[in-house]
Amino acid sequence: MTEDGRDDFEEAADEAFDLLDAGRPVDTAEDEIEAGIDQKTPTAGGDEVDGGTELEFDEDRDVDDADSRAACRFCQTEFQTVVAERRHHDEDRCDEGSPAFRPDGRPLIEPQVHELRTNFLFEPLEDDLHPNQDGLAPYFAVVSQWDQCLMDETGQDDVGTFDAVGDTWMLNHDENKISYRDEEAKIKTRPGDSGDSYNEYVIGVVAADDVGERKVTFQFRPSLPNAKHCETDERIQSMPEDLPLGIRVEAQSSNLEMNEVLEVLRTLMDELDIDTRYFKDECIHEHSRVWGLGLYTRIQRELSEERFVDTNGVMDRLAQFSSVRRGRGEYVWDNEEIIGHRHAVAMNETSLEKLYGNHTVGKLLKSYLPKQPEKHPSGASTYHPKIEVQFNTSHSDYLEGSAVPYESDDAFDYQDLKRELDEYLLFGLNAADLPLHADPDVYVSDAYWDAEETERDVPIHSDPTEELRETEEDLTRAQLAREELTPVDRAVVQALADGGQMHYEEIVDETETSSSSVYRAISKWGGLVEKVGRGTYDLADEVVRNKIEDVFAALEDVTEWVEDGIDAIVDGSDEIAEDSPIAKWARRHGAVLDEHYEEFDIELTGHYSKRELRHVLRSGLEAARNTGSSVAARFIDSSFTYRLDGERRPGQQPFTTSGGAVLILGTTMA
Repeated sequence: MTEDGRDDFEEAADEAFDLLDAGRPVDTAEDEIEAGIDQKTPTAGGDEVDGGTELEFDEDRDVDDADSRAACRFCQTEFQTVVAERRHHDEDRCDEGSPAFRPDGRPLIEPQVHELRTNFLFEPLEDDLHPNQDGLAPYFAVVSQWDQCLMDETGQDDVGTFDAVGDTWMLNHDENKISYRDEEAKIKTRPGDSGDSYNEYVIGVVAADDVGERKVTFQFRPSLPNAKHCETDERIQSMPEDLPLGIRVEAQSSNLEMNEVLEVLRTLMDELDIDTRYFKDECIHEHSRVWGLGLYTRIQRELSEERFVDTNGVMDRLAQFSSVRRGRGEYVWDNEEIIGHRHAVAMNETSLEKLYGNHTVGKLLKSYLPKQPEKHPSGASTYHPKIEVQFNTSHSDYLEGSAVPYESDDAFDYQDLKRELDEYLLFGLNAADLPLHADPDVYVSDAYWDAEETERDVPIHSDPTEELRETEEDLTRAQLAREELTPVDRAVVQALADGGQMHYEEIVDETETSSSSVYRAISKWGGLVEKVGRGTYDLADEVVRNKIEDVFAALEDVTEWVEDGIDAIVDGSDEIAEDSPIAKWARRHGAVLDEHYEEFDIELTGHYSKRELRHVLRSGLEAARNTGSSVAARFIDSSFTYRLDGERRPGQQPFTTSGGAVLILGTTMA
């Protein structure tokens, strides 16, 4: 085959796998790959798999089983399995536990905006401009009036104080928030405008209160189309080519709502004798963006330490859960000065969607205390930490790290972002098992936040981390035990468990089989094997990988043990053969058989619930009957050792007879 021919063939093979993965039949000249396999993917709801073989691990147990493992905390319905519990809520069988549920039927704790970073673009309306002005009028107005912000020799400025959003404000000289930047200004001026580049002007203001943490810093830049660099004369690629003439205002604020930021801006402009019509709502351009937003509540320190930052607290659980699944995240902590000083878990959208619903942006959940916690006595509100959810582009894959539109009729915008952060913050509080109403024993008001409730339509989600792990492990274990799986099927998934992400050709080489056999095996594994690239596959996540490795490691030991038992019985019996039904049953369930006079001693190596054990024993008796009547009689009289609900129980006799009927664990066998 020529090099071009080989490339064509490889491309065709890749294309075939792409189409097969989408469920469409494909014929190739080199290798006929069968795509018409009617394979149902097992689910946690007891769906049938390949011809009606039921998944035994997730069916509801009998009502006379052992004590329930859990109960619905809303309606008190009891469950014997994780899957039954999840299905109870997923299918809205519990109205109170459905996504719209409000704990205790009360309004929800209302968070406070902490950090907000917005890039506004204001485009003046033509009716608001004088005949000799254009869209840069507001920028030039800031340039001409900026000197009023400077302090004179007495330490005073011409602005003084002004009132806005219920507070008195002043310029933030203490933090050096009054400046202009000529070195960073790179936008080339238009012909007729003075200078080589447009300067950037910074004006910060702060509320004149006892805390000094309600503040906003405005940075003013011009907006113009086809902006060019003052040194290279090349177009500045980071600025849209179709920008209008106007003014760009970056606002970085704390403890202010969005509408309050705009009110402070307009009031400041009025104090500087700048026409506020340039900054009205109608002038906010569609290019305006939100780059950062944080919502917080404040809770008792001991509760934060116990529920959020301690071992197996919310932060720990989220970090462990997301770190072994597809997605991107980060877990950071700082306990140097004090335990619980700052703990934060960031996750992108892929990781967050493993927890619940749809997430448009990535998020960071954090618990933190002030920079110098020792300066905050126990009686102060700041002695207690904030629980905060943040959005910023570094933790998000939204539009490849882009900011969120300020306002949009048909796209995700600021109001959607705020609702999504609100939902995630409530998820975090609920995961910590904290009340979602304004409980004074939990929530601590501060100078800028009152622990109050509001009625709003926000879904409430419970913490699924442990349940999802258990369900995923159960699904993996059940998949590996399916009867229809061939040695090739198991070899394929073991190759992925050992070698990680692999191209199908590598899997073919590793398993010494054909590409069609590899595809059939992949299709059988359903959600446990995912396509991650062109013709490339991997296991769904590390939980699946670890469980498969555990199962295969155990199988290596148990299989040898089981085979030794079968060989010993076959050698001493004319009725039992290596391929007899009882031998097949022993292999499938990891049953070690040992002859003891006229009966067997049988050890089951699995871990079972009462219902699962009854099923295994029933199938064993059926296999014994299909092997021979004397084998069935010996099987009924056998002594069994098994693990029931985690407890090892040796020397058990689960079969009894009554009036000709055989009872298994006290239940009549149909």
